[in-house]
Amino acid sequence: MAEYDVIVVGGGPAGATAARKSVQNGLNVLLLDKATFPRNKPCAGGLKDFVLELLDFDISSVIHRKISGVALFAPEGYRVDCIPEDRSKPGWTVMREDFDHLLLKKASEAGAVVKEGAEVMDVQESAREITVTCMDGNSYTSNYLVGADGINSIVAKQLGFYKGWRKDSASVAIEIEAEVGSEKVKEICGEPGGYDAELLLLYFGDFPHGYAWCFPKKTVLSVGACCRQDKVTNIRAGYDAWFERFKKAHDIEPKILSDSASRFPLRPAETIVKGRSLLIGDAAGLVDAFTGEGIPEAIESGIFAADAVKDAVRGDNPQTLKSYEKQCQKTIQSELKVSQSLANVFFKNAKNMDILCRFFRDDPYARYLIAASIGGLLSQKEIKKKMTFRMMKTMPKDALSLYM
Repeated sequence: MAEYDVIVVGGGPAGATAARKSVQNGLNVLLLDKATFPRNKPCAGGLKDFVLELLDFDISSVIHRKISGVALFAPEGYRVDCIPEDRSKPGWTVMREDFDHLLLKKASEAGAVVKEGAEVMDVQESAREITVTCMDGNSYTSNYLVGADGINSIVAKQLGFYKGWRKDSASVAIEIEAEVGSEKVKEICGEPGGYDAELLLLYFGDFPHGYAWCFPKKTVLSVGACCRQDKVTNIRAGYDAWFERFKKAHDIEPKILSDSASRFPLRPAETIVKGRSLLIGDAAGLVDAFTGEGIPEAIESGIFAADAVKDAVRGDNPQTLKSYEKQCQKTIQSELKVSQSLANVFFKNAKNMDILCRFFRDDPYARYLIAASIGGLLSQKEIKKKMTFRMMKTMPKDALSLYM
């Protein structure tokens, strides 16, 4: 008999959530991660309020800032503040190393067996079980497997889900954690008008099919840039030049706490269930192509996966895992398709970015829709529908030119 009902490979938000939820569902769970937590994770660390609704425990201990909206900086140089009058669902920022560590501890406290520093090197599936072998030579068996090991998923590659991500299906990113002090954070990212919240800052025009960002933390700015991989020439040189202008504009010489690079997928994997295994989070390509956000999708897919595995274990039927795929297609992936279409239009060229930023600048309702998107007040489907109708009504020629 297999040692575990399910092995989860990867201890980030997707894997930790899947492990915790699986234990709560009565399963015997092993979670493996190659890192030792807390570990650095290149990520801006923005959370929609929706994430807090998905989690069944308090995360206030790791929250850094309350976010009320977003400031867009157009290629032409002007700024557009998008802040909803209804701030009932604010966003938040966290340091990913603390947030991820909290989620992993919650999985362990629930009863999952968590092994850190356990890098998976081989995965084999037979008719009745799955065997996972780590670099230290230890092997473990389970009835089912959840791959939550990111864009370079060993689970996906070993079990034939995919060989990798095409360059037009992934984005590369650079991020610096810059210590500037709490007062400077508020000066740079504070909401105009005195409301006690900060804004996310997004800069367009310097990176093809991508953007630069500044996210506020308690005393730190997470400052980075991303670009679709097939559009990259030298993102480091471009980022360094942009960061120098950013520092000069805000009169700062920050202490650099970390400087790292990463990749993230821009479209869902074609297959996320295969045999006795399934993929979640970044490993499944469940990332918003417009914003690069993946935490809500990671947590939600981890919950869906845990429920599907529970049913498969109880019914001793791997085919039950297909319910996970259907649920993701109906909910997460349907929203991501809309985000992908928005990204393709917005990031098509600098002209489109300027047209749309001008639309946001001149139309209060358009600014509300952007804020609603960032805050999770409306679904991406609703936002695209309302945005398209509004733009066709108020500036039809510009709206049509976006597709030319």
